[in-house]
Amino acid sequence: MAQSRALASALLARLPMFQHVARPQLAELARQALERQAAAGSVVARRGEVPPGLMIVRYGLVKLSLIGESERVLRLVGPGETFGEAAMFLGQPLPVDVSALADTALLVVPAAPLLALIERDPRFARALLASVCQRLQMLVMDFEATTLHGARERLAAYLDSLAPRDAAAASIQLPAPKSVIASRLGMTKETLSRLLRALIDEGLIEVSRRDISLLDRARLAAAARGSSGLAGG
Repeated sequence: MAQSRALASALLARLPMFQHVARPQLAELARQALERQAAAGSVVARRGEVPPGLMIVRYGLVKLSLIGESERVLRLVGPGETFGEAAMFLGQPLPVDVSALADTALLVVPAAPLLALIERDPRFARALLASVCQRLQMLVMDFEATTLHGARERLAAYLDSLAPRDAAAASIQLPAPKSVIASRLGMTKETLSRLLRALIDEGLIEVSRRDISLLDRARLAAAARGSSGLAGG
């Protein structure tokens, strides 16, 4: 039990929103936190449920999606990332469905001690607000990409975003199956496969299942802007 609490406290300390929170307070949050396991393919939370608190992924991967006639993946949440902040803060149901894409361990910090911490610690309140605002900004950027940019541009930008910013060439791995990545980018799996083949033919990438080598970051960035990246093009 003590080891579990120490691991939970260390995980909280690594999150930006807790960077100014005193160690004793982190230890108390860790003491009240709950551990939850989710097998690959299982439902973590359903749309319309009120989350029990802040959800933190320890390891694994979950997807946040809207499910209607088809599924639209809005976000992938991996180790050290969080979700459910806005719903927790507002005391409202989740607007998305959450499911595990891999065997996943979650740390759930109950809402009550977090709301109390907001009242006591203005720096934590600002950090939590910054997290929520950043998430909102990302949603706006995703909406802009879907409405203003073509599928090829979205894919090129996404692949480029997975690699270190300053590397001329890099090897990356898609964090989820191609069908999930396609939904995340607002396209069909068939379109994703066709576009990957086109980028391979252009000499921009090499693909081996989910492993992708980015051979020319400059031209890939140009493709993300809607340009061929060729001289005179």
